[in-house]
Amino acid sequence: MQSKTSWENKFSDCLEYIDSYWNKIIREHEKRKINRRLITIPKPYVVPNDKKFNFIFYWDSYFIFQGLNGTKRSWVMKSMIENFMYLYEKYHLIPNFNAESSLGRSQPPFFTSMILETFENMIGVNNFFLRFERAFSRLIKRNNPEKFWLAKAFETAKQEYTHVWIDQQKLYHHSVSGFKLQRYGDRDLGYDHSSELESGWDLTSRFYNRASNFLQIDLNSYLFKYETDFEKIAMVLGNKKEAKHWAKTAQKRRLQINKFMWYEKSGFFFDYSYIHKRQSSFYSLAGFIPLWAGLASKKQAEQMVKKLLLFETDYGLAICAKKSLAPKIDPKKIPIRYRSAIEGVLKPKQWDYPNIWPPLEYLTVMGLLNYGYSKEAIRIMQKSVKAHAALFRKYKTFFEKINGETGDKPNDFHYPTQTGFGWTNAIFYKYIKLLDNLEAQ
Repeated sequence: MQSKTSWENKFSDCLEYIDSYWNKIIREHEKRKINRRLITIPKPYVVPNDKKFNFIFYWDSYFIFQGLNGTKRSWVMKSMIENFMYLYEKYHLIPNFNAESSLGRSQPPFFTSMILETFENMIGVNNFFLRFERAFSRLIKRNNPEKFWLAKAFETAKQEYTHVWIDQQKLYHHSVSGFKLQRYGDRDLGYDHSSELESGWDLTSRFYNRASNFLQIDLNSYLFKYETDFEKIAMVLGNKKEAKHWAKTAQKRRLQINKFMWYEKSGFFFDYSYIHKRQSSFYSLAGFIPLWAGLASKKQAEQMVKKLLLFETDYGLAICAKKSLAPKIDPKKIPIRYRSAIEGVLKPKQWDYPNIWPPLEYLTVMGLLNYGYSKEAIRIMQKSVKAHAALFRKYKTFFEKINGETGDKPNDFHYPTQTGFGWTNAIFYKYIKLLDNLEAQ
């Protein structure tokens, strides 16, 4: 147990920095600088940092919400949702970020999660442990502005789900003939680099430079979450028939995920290569996303928790297991004609061990809490908070990722390690709140 001093008091210097940093990364429409690459959006929004990443990013925004919800800046959440609605209505896609160069791809889909958290905030529900049914049941039988807003956002989310992710028109190559699961894709079929960018894991050894060859466990878990969120929203809006439809749709996806992605012998979820008709054996934190999405069974969760040791360091959870990385190979022993391709696969990448990325660590922690593994979740959060606080006190900033072996600033990869940083700040704040709440129980 933590001492009587609360986590909030112990790390007040970190929280003060985080609070002040929001002023640097909230972009108000009338104060924006002209950028010829920027797609103008109508409402204020939050960017990841005040240096390299000066766009609204799709999946970053969900994690940034964790530091806004329930605070004096929570108003910007609604604005960001409306910006995403605007982008979808204009381009029939929520792009990777609001620039013309990203209109061929999206990013990991968190739209329904952001909608529901915004709706919770709008109606004044900010209890981390409040069950969904208790939060929304009082709204089912009456109309109000928040409910109309939810209905409009719901329609946009359903269109995004169907048009982009189910992709019946085959514009983004997200669906594969013969399978009822999805993959990361792009308008340029076979351009695996763009598929990897869409995954958010840019770049990683997880896909062996062939991201479009896999049906990914994280993507399909996110889409399962969409389907269960649609069920909940339909109930709030009083449409029981539609709610049943989405419940059945989610159950079908659960069965498909278990069929192709669950490996009983290892007790873990893996990506599935539809090209080679077999599961990947690459251990990554993506395999824990079924806990966050609520699709794993209790028995599966019990097996999965045992795999935390593959990822856990003194500073949090590494993005993948060290044992999943390819062994070192002397390039001189490889024929010249194959050397470039093999070196590309073996080259160290930023979404590999030993780096700790706050978003996937956070989803894993929340998944553990979902299934009652509070002890494990608390242990990981404590390690993470202490590691990021130590770095802040050394460098006077937070980083987008940290080195899980040293607990220090990681190496640079295809761009310099970024400071600031939106999702790290937000998740640090959320961990502090969670730790104080959990230890008060």
